[in-house]
Amino acid sequence: MIRYLIKNNFKLMFRNKWSIVVMLLGPVLVIAVLSSAFSELMKSYESVEEFNVGYRVESESMVSGYIESIREAGKEAGITFYEYKEGNPEELMAKHDLAGFVKFTKEEYVLYQSADDEVEGMTLEYFLDRVMSENVNVSLQMMNATRQNDVELPVQELEFMPAINAVDYYGIIYIVYFSWCGIICATGVFSNEKKYGIERKFRVSNVSEMKLYLGKFIPINMTVVGGMGISTIITVLLHGVHWGKPLLSAMIIFGMILAGNAFGMMLYQLSKNLAITIIVQFTIVWILGFLGGSFETYMFSSTPDFLKHLSPIYHGNRALVELSCMGQSEYVGSAIVYSLVITAICSAIAILAGEMRKRGRA
Repeated sequence: MIRYLIKNNFKLMFRNKWSIVVMLLGPVLVIAVLSSAFSELMKSYESVEEFNVGYRVESESMVSGYIESIREAGKEAGITFYEYKEGNPEELMAKHDLAGFVKFTKEEYVLYQSADDEVEGMTLEYFLDRVMSENVNVSLQMMNATRQNDVELPVQELEFMPAINAVDYYGIIYIVYFSWCGIICATGVFSNEKKYGIERKFRVSNVSEMKLYLGKFIPINMTVVGGMGISTIITVLLHGVHWGKPLLSAMIIFGMILAGNAFGMMLYQLSKNLAITIIVQFTIVWILGFLGGSFETYMFSSTPDFLKHLSPIYHGNRALVELSCMGQSEYVGSAIVYSLVITAICSAIAILAGEMRKRGRA
Protein backbone atom coordinates (compact mmCIF):
# COMPACT_ATOMS: atom_id res chain seq x y z
CA MET A 1 0.00 0.00 0.00
CA ILE A 2 2.77 2.47 0.92
CA ARG A 3 4.39 1.97 -2.50
CA TYR A 4 1.09 2.82 -4.16
CA LEU A 5 0.75 5.94 -1.99
CA ILE A 6 4.27 7.11 -2.84
CA LYS A 7 3.73 6.50 -6.57
CA ASN A 8 0.37 8.27 -6.57
CA ASN A 9 1.71 11.29 -4.65
CA PHE A 10 4.64 11.60 -7.04
CA LYS A 11 2.12 11.88 -9.89
CA LEU A 12 0.11 14.51 -8.01
CA MET A 13 3.24 16.56 -7.27
CA PHE A 14 4.36 16.68 -10.87
CA ARG A 15 0.95 17.88 -12.00
CA ASN A 16 1.97 21.21 -10.48
CA LYS A 17 5.23 21.61 -12.40
CA TRP A 18 5.67 25.29 -11.56
CA SER A 19 6.32 24.54 -7.88
CA ILE A 20 9.10 22.14 -8.91
CA VAL A 21 10.56 24.74 -11.28
CA VAL A 22 10.56 27.36 -8.50
CA MET A 23 12.52 25.00 -6.24
CA LEU A 24 15.03 24.32 -9.03
CA LEU A 25 15.60 27.83 -10.32
CA GLY A 26 14.90 29.84 -7.15
CA PRO A 27 18.23 29.11 -5.42
CA VAL A 28 20.20 29.50 -8.66
CA LEU A 29 18.78 32.96 -9.43
CA VAL A 30 18.97 34.27 -5.85
CA ILE A 31 22.56 33.02 -5.43
CA ALA A 32 23.58 34.65 -8.72
CA VAL A 33 22.04 38.01 -7.79
CA LEU A 34 23.22 38.22 -4.17
CA SER A 35 26.72 36.87 -4.75
CA SER A 36 27.20 39.54 -7.43
CA ALA A 37 25.61 42.33 -5.37
CA PHE A 38 27.65 41.67 -2.23
CA SER A 39 30.88 40.51 -3.84
CA GLU A 40 32.58 43.90 -3.26
CA LEU A 41 31.70 43.96 0.43
CA MET A 42 32.90 40.40 0.99
CA LYS A 43 35.94 41.05 -1.20
CA SER A 44 36.95 44.06 0.85
CA TYR A 45 36.64 41.90 3.94
CA GLU A 46 38.81 39.22 2.36
CA SER A 47 41.56 41.54 1.22
CA VAL A 48 41.73 43.73 4.31
CA GLU A 49 45.35 44.59 5.05
CA GLU A 50 47.02 44.40 8.43
CA PHE A 51 46.00 47.14 10.82
CA ASN A 52 46.78 48.37 14.31
CA VAL A 53 44.51 48.38 17.35
CA GLY A 54 45.01 49.83 20.80
CA TYR A 55 43.92 48.12 23.99
CA ARG A 56 43.78 48.55 27.74
CA VAL A 57 43.27 45.81 30.34
CA GLU A 58 41.66 47.09 33.53
CA SER A 59 42.30 45.48 36.90
CA GLU A 60 40.62 42.10 37.48
CA SER A 61 39.69 41.87 33.82
CA MET A 62 38.48 38.49 32.62
CA VAL A 63 41.13 38.45 29.85
CA SER A 64 44.13 39.31 32.00
CA GLY A 65 45.19 35.68 32.08
CA TYR A 66 45.34 35.20 28.32
CA ILE A 67 45.84 38.65 26.77
CA GLU A 68 49.09 37.45 25.20
CA SER A 69 47.21 34.64 23.48
CA ILE A 70 44.76 37.21 22.10
CA ARG A 71 47.66 39.29 20.79
CA GLU A 72 49.19 36.24 19.09
CA ALA A 73 45.87 35.26 17.52
CA GLY A 74 45.49 38.85 16.39
CA LYS A 75 48.84 38.75 14.59
CA GLU A 76 47.73 35.67 12.66
CA ALA A 77 44.56 37.52 11.67
CA GLY A 78 46.50 40.61 10.60
CA ILE A 79 45.62 42.66 13.71
CA THR A 80 48.45 44.14 15.78
CA PHE A 81 47.51 45.07 19.35
CA TYR A 82 49.34 47.89 21.18
CA GLU A 83 48.79 48.50 24.87
CA TYR A 84 48.02 52.01 26.13
CA LYS A 85 47.62 52.18 29.89
CA GLU A 86 46.54 55.82 29.90
CA GLY A 87 44.83 58.32 27.63
CA ASN A 88 41.48 58.88 25.95
CA PRO A 89 40.78 56.03 23.47
CA GLU A 90 39.46 58.35 20.73
CA GLU A 91 42.44 60.69 21.03
CA LEU A 92 44.85 57.76 20.98
CA MET A 93 43.17 56.40 17.84
CA ALA A 94 43.57 59.72 16.04
CA LYS A 95 47.14 60.28 17.24
CA HIS A 96 48.50 56.79 16.48
CA ASP A 97 46.35 56.00 13.41
CA LEU A 98 44.57 53.08 15.11
CA ALA A 99 41.66 51.32 13.42
CA GLY A 100 40.09 50.64 16.81
CA PHE A 101 40.56 50.55 20.55
CA VAL A 102 39.44 47.91 23.04
CA LYS A 103 38.96 48.37 26.77
CA PHE A 104 38.81 45.05 28.60
CA THR A 105 36.88 45.63 31.82
CA LYS A 106 36.13 43.20 34.62
CA GLU A 107 33.22 41.41 32.92
CA GLU A 108 33.08 42.74 29.35
CA TYR A 109 34.91 44.75 26.73
CA VAL A 110 34.20 48.15 25.15
CA LEU A 111 35.08 48.58 21.49
CA TYR A 112 35.84 51.96 19.87
CA GLN A 113 35.85 52.00 16.07
CA SER A 114 37.10 54.53 13.57
CA ALA A 115 34.44 55.89 11.21
CA ASP A 116 37.05 55.93 8.43
CA ASP A 117 37.91 52.22 8.71
CA GLU A 118 34.55 50.46 8.44
CA VAL A 119 35.91 47.18 7.07
CA GLU A 120 38.68 47.00 9.68
CA GLY A 121 36.08 47.78 12.35
CA MET A 122 33.84 44.89 11.24
CA THR A 123 36.85 42.56 11.09
CA LEU A 124 37.93 43.57 14.60
CA GLU A 125 34.37 43.20 15.93
CA TYR A 126 34.06 39.70 14.48
CA PHE A 127 37.50 38.71 15.78
CA LEU A 128 36.67 39.88 19.32
CA ASP A 129 33.26 38.23 19.24
CA ARG A 130 34.83 34.87 18.38
CA VAL A 131 37.64 35.28 20.91
CA MET A 132 35.42 36.34 23.80
CA SER A 133 32.56 33.91 23.21
CA GLU A 134 34.79 30.89 22.79
CA ASN A 135 37.26 31.61 25.58
CA VAL A 136 35.22 33.02 28.46
CA ASN A 137 35.07 29.53 29.97
CA VAL A 138 38.85 29.31 29.77
CA SER A 139 39.11 32.55 31.75
CA LEU A 140 36.83 31.20 34.46
CA GLN A 141 38.84 27.98 34.66
CA MET A 142 42.05 29.97 34.98
CA MET A 143 40.64 32.08 37.82
CA ASN A 144 39.45 28.95 39.65
CA ALA A 145 42.82 27.30 39.18
CA THR A 146 44.59 30.39 40.53
CA ARG A 147 42.39 30.44 43.64
CA GLN A 148 43.22 26.80 44.28
CA ASN A 149 46.97 27.50 43.80
CA ASP A 150 47.20 25.01 40.95
CA VAL A 151 50.49 25.12 39.11
CA GLU A 152 49.14 24.26 35.64
CA LEU A 153 46.57 26.44 33.94
CA PRO A 154 44.41 25.31 31.03
CA VAL A 155 45.59 26.49 27.63
CA GLN A 156 43.44 26.83 24.52
CA GLU A 157 44.42 28.06 21.08
CA LEU A 158 42.29 30.93 19.84
CA GLU A 159 40.84 30.24 16.43
CA PHE A 160 39.23 32.60 13.95
CA MET A 161 37.40 31.91 10.72
CA PRO A 162 39.30 32.72 7.52
CA ALA A 163 37.59 34.98 5.00
CA ILE A 164 34.95 33.51 2.68
CA ASN A 165 33.88 35.12 -0.57
CA ALA A 166 30.32 36.13 -1.44
CA VAL A 167 29.87 33.37 -4.04
CA ASP A 168 30.68 30.61 -1.57
CA TYR A 169 28.70 32.21 1.28
CA TYR A 170 25.47 32.87 -0.61
CA GLY A 171 25.91 29.74 -2.73
CA ILE A 172 25.73 27.71 0.47
CA ILE A 173 23.22 29.51 2.67
CA TYR A 174 20.49 29.80 0.04
CA ILE A 175 20.57 26.09 -0.60
CA VAL A 176 19.86 25.78 3.14
CA TYR A 177 17.13 28.45 3.01
CA PHE A 178 15.28 26.90 0.05
CA SER A 179 15.63 23.45 1.63
CA TRP A 180 13.42 24.75 4.43
CA CYS A 181 10.83 25.93 1.87
CA GLY A 182 10.51 22.56 0.14
CA ILE A 183 6.90 22.08 1.24
CA ILE A 184 5.92 24.18 -1.79
CA CYS A 185 6.57 21.04 -3.87
CA ALA A 186 3.66 19.38 -2.06
CA THR A 187 1.08 21.88 -3.27
CA GLY A 188 0.01 19.45 -6.01
CA VAL A 189 -0.56 16.71 -3.45
CA PHE A 190 -2.46 18.84 -0.94
CA SER A 191 -4.64 20.67 -3.47
CA ASN A 192 -5.66 17.51 -5.38
CA GLU A 193 -6.11 15.59 -2.15
CA LYS A 194 -8.66 18.14 -0.97
CA LYS A 195 -10.26 18.63 -4.40
CA TYR A 196 -10.99 14.95 -5.00
CA GLY A 197 -11.34 13.79 -1.39
CA ILE A 198 -8.43 11.35 -1.81
CA GLU A 199 -7.44 11.27 1.86
CA ARG A 200 -11.06 10.63 2.92
CA LYS A 201 -11.18 7.58 0.66
CA PHE A 202 -7.99 6.18 2.17
CA ARG A 203 -9.32 6.73 5.69
CA VAL A 204 -12.43 4.67 4.85
CA SER A 205 -10.13 1.80 3.81
CA ASN A 206 -8.51 1.88 7.27
CA VAL A 207 -5.02 2.74 6.01
CA SER A 208 -2.91 3.66 9.06
CA GLU A 209 -2.08 7.30 9.67
CA MET A 210 1.61 6.42 9.67
CA LYS A 211 1.37 5.03 6.13
CA LEU A 212 -0.61 8.04 4.94
CA TYR A 213 2.03 10.33 6.42
CA LEU A 214 5.01 8.44 4.98
CA GLY A 215 3.22 8.13 1.64
CA LYS A 216 3.47 11.92 1.35
CA PHE A 217 6.60 12.60 3.40
CA ILE A 218 8.88 10.29 1.39
CA PRO A 219 8.07 11.55 -2.15
CA ILE A 220 8.13 15.20 -1.01
CA ASN A 221 11.59 14.75 0.47
CA MET A 222 12.84 12.82 -2.55
CA THR A 223 11.63 15.61 -4.85
CA VAL A 224 13.22 18.37 -2.76
CA VAL A 225 16.47 16.42 -2.39
CA GLY A 226 16.60 15.99 -6.17
CA GLY A 227 15.80 19.66 -6.75
CA MET A 228 18.39 20.93 -4.28
CA GLY A 229 20.94 18.50 -5.70
CA ILE A 230 20.41 19.83 -9.22
CA SER A 231 20.49 23.45 -7.98
CA THR A 232 23.74 22.77 -6.12
CA ILE A 233 25.37 21.22 -9.20
CA ILE A 234 24.25 24.15 -11.37
CA THR A 235 25.66 26.75 -8.94
CA VAL A 236 28.93 24.82 -8.64
CA LEU A 237 29.31 24.68 -12.44
CA LEU A 238 28.17 28.26 -13.10
CA HIS A 239 29.64 30.11 -10.14
CA GLY A 240 32.28 27.74 -8.75
CA VAL A 241 30.71 27.48 -5.29
CA HIS A 242 33.08 25.57 -3.03
CA TRP A 243 31.62 23.03 -0.61
CA GLY A 244 33.82 21.63 2.14
CA LYS A 245 33.58 17.85 2.77
CA PRO A 246 30.75 17.13 0.28
CA LEU A 247 29.38 14.00 2.00
CA LEU A 248 29.15 15.69 5.40
CA SER A 249 27.68 18.82 3.81
CA ALA A 250 25.12 16.66 1.97
CA MET A 251 24.10 15.06 5.29
CA ILE A 252 23.49 18.49 6.82
CA ILE A 253 21.42 19.65 3.82
CA PHE A 254 19.44 16.39 3.89
CA GLY A 255 18.68 16.96 7.58
CA MET A 256 17.50 20.50 6.83
CA ILE A 257 15.19 19.19 4.09
CA LEU A 258 13.68 16.58 6.42
CA ALA A 259 13.13 19.16 9.17
CA GLY A 260 11.60 21.73 6.82
CA ASN A 261 9.17 19.27 5.23
CA ALA A 262 8.21 17.71 8.56
CA PHE A 263 7.47 21.18 9.91
CA GLY A 264 5.37 22.02 6.83
CA MET A 265 3.40 18.77 7.01
CA MET A 266 2.71 19.36 10.69
CA LEU A 267 1.31 22.81 9.88
CA TYR A 268 -0.89 21.34 7.16
CA GLN A 269 -2.18 18.53 9.39
CA LEU A 270 -3.06 21.06 12.08
CA SER A 271 -4.74 23.59 9.76
CA LYS A 272 -5.83 21.51 6.73
CA ASN A 273 -5.45 24.74 4.78
CA LEU A 274 -2.75 25.02 2.10
CA ALA A 275 -2.67 28.83 2.10
CA ILE A 276 -2.25 29.03 5.88
CA THR A 277 0.47 26.37 5.75
CA ILE A 278 2.50 28.21 3.10
CA ILE A 279 2.10 31.64 4.73
CA VAL A 280 2.95 30.46 8.27
CA GLN A 281 5.88 28.32 7.17
CA PHE A 282 7.43 30.97 4.93
CA THR A 283 7.02 33.60 7.67
CA ILE A 284 8.71 31.41 10.29
CA VAL A 285 11.47 30.36 7.87
CA TRP A 286 12.07 34.03 7.04
CA ILE A 287 12.50 34.82 10.75
CA LEU A 288 14.79 31.82 11.26
CA GLY A 289 16.74 32.84 8.17
CA PHE A 290 17.09 36.41 9.42
CA LEU A 291 18.51 35.14 12.71
CA GLY A 292 20.62 32.54 10.91
CA GLY A 293 22.43 34.79 8.44
CA SER A 294 20.37 34.26 5.28
CA PHE A 295 20.01 38.01 4.65
CA GLU A 296 22.77 39.55 6.75
CA THR A 297 25.97 37.52 6.97
CA TYR A 298 26.11 35.98 10.43
CA MET A 299 29.76 37.10 10.75
CA PHE A 300 28.71 40.77 10.74
CA SER A 301 25.27 40.36 12.31
CA SER A 302 24.57 42.31 15.48
CA THR A 303 21.84 39.88 16.59
CA PRO A 304 22.57 38.48 20.09
CA ASP A 305 24.18 35.03 20.06
CA PHE A 306 21.45 33.40 22.14
CA LEU A 307 18.87 34.38 19.48
CA LYS A 308 21.05 33.10 16.65
CA HIS A 309 21.44 29.75 18.37
CA LEU A 310 17.66 29.33 18.55
CA SER A 311 17.56 29.11 14.74
CA PRO A 312 18.29 25.71 13.16
CA ILE A 313 19.20 27.61 9.98
CA TYR A 314 22.03 29.33 11.88
CA HIS A 315 23.50 25.97 12.90
CA GLY A 316 23.23 24.67 9.34
CA ASN A 317 24.66 27.84 7.77
CA ARG A 318 27.55 28.07 10.19
CA ALA A 319 28.44 24.39 9.91
CA LEU A 320 28.46 24.47 6.11
CA VAL A 321 30.27 27.80 5.75
CA GLU A 322 32.98 26.76 8.21
CA LEU A 323 33.35 23.39 6.47
CA SER A 324 33.85 25.33 3.23
CA CYS A 325 36.53 27.71 4.50
CA MET A 326 38.13 25.73 7.36
CA GLY A 327 37.34 22.09 6.60
CA GLN A 328 35.83 21.61 10.07
CA SER A 329 33.14 23.05 12.30
CA GLU A 330 31.89 22.62 15.85
CA TYR A 331 28.35 23.17 14.56
CA VAL A 332 28.10 20.01 12.45
CA GLY A 333 26.74 17.95 15.34
CA SER A 334 24.24 20.58 16.49
CA ALA A 335 23.01 21.15 12.91
CA ILE A 336 22.31 17.43 12.41
CA VAL A 337 20.82 16.87 15.88
CA TYR A 338 18.65 19.98 15.60
CA SER A 339 17.27 18.76 12.25
CA LEU A 340 16.55 15.23 13.48
CA VAL A 341 14.82 16.45 16.65
CA ILE A 342 12.60 18.85 14.68
CA THR A 343 11.80 16.09 12.17
CA ALA A 344 10.85 13.61 14.90
CA ILE A 345 8.73 16.05 16.92
CA CYS A 346 6.90 17.56 13.93
CA SER A 347 6.26 14.12 12.39
CA ALA A 348 4.85 12.81 15.67
CA ILE A 349 2.53 15.82 16.01
CA ALA A 350 1.36 15.48 12.39
CA ILE A 351 0.56 11.77 12.79
CA LEU A 352 -1.16 12.37 16.14
CA ALA A 353 -3.25 15.19 14.62
CA GLY A 354 -4.32 12.84 11.82
CA GLU A 355 -5.28 10.12 14.28
CA MET A 356 -7.34 12.55 16.37
CA ARG A 357 -9.10 13.88 13.29
CA LYS A 358 -9.89 10.32 12.17
CA ARG A 359 -11.34 9.40 15.57
CA GLY A 360 -13.36 12.58 15.65
CA ARG A 361 -15.03 11.65 12.36
CA ALA A 362 -15.51 7.99 13.23
